[in-house]
Amino acid sequence: MELRIREVAQQLFFEQGYAATSTTQIAKEVGCTQALVHYYRTKENLFRQIFLEQVLAALNVIGRSLANEESFDRFIEQAISMYFDSLSSNPRLPYFVLEELVNNPERRKYMREKFVKNPTYAMLYMQFDARLKQEQQAGHITKIDPFDLMITIASLTVFTFASLPMFQDLLSQTDDQVREYVAHRKAEIIRMVKKILKP
Repeated sequence: MELRIREVAQQLFFEQGYAATSTTQIAKEVGCTQALVHYYRTKENLFRQIFLEQVLAALNVIGRSLANEESFDRFIEQAISMYFDSLSSNPRLPYFVLEELVNNPERRKYMREKFVKNPTYAMLYMQFDARLKQEQQAGHITKIDPFDLMITIASLTVFTFASLPMFQDLLSQTDDQVREYVAHRKAEIIRMVKKILKP
């Protein structure tokens, strides 16, 4: 029951946002009482657990890519590809995260405490920075700030998914065409990032 409550809460949060979702609505969709939803999780705790899981999944993509000792070109391919695959299974996630971070100062504070100040993720950023510097010193890539590179990859990727409703509805695209569009954007972003990094 707890898992079902979480699944329904995630679906509703993604579809309509945190503020527009009530525990009454979650209970109705699950087919249980509102008291049972509160017994397992408050709305805020449900949100934090779901939010945390999704952001951790994105960070783990970087960690898994960094652990691979293949070429930097291959690292970029794998990182972007895994990030795309992660978002493909949750295409509404970018709306969910952006809306909460832009509109809710408490969410930004939560992110700062949970991730920015977390030694584990600070170490992950330092590893990424060290890998970049190593590649730059070897002459394999141009000089670029690690934060700039991460923002470039994230913004290109996130907008692909943020544009899906427009792409599908305005242009009357089928589900197969949307999947082709996402695959094309993944390949194109990998190509663009490699071009940016070229010395």
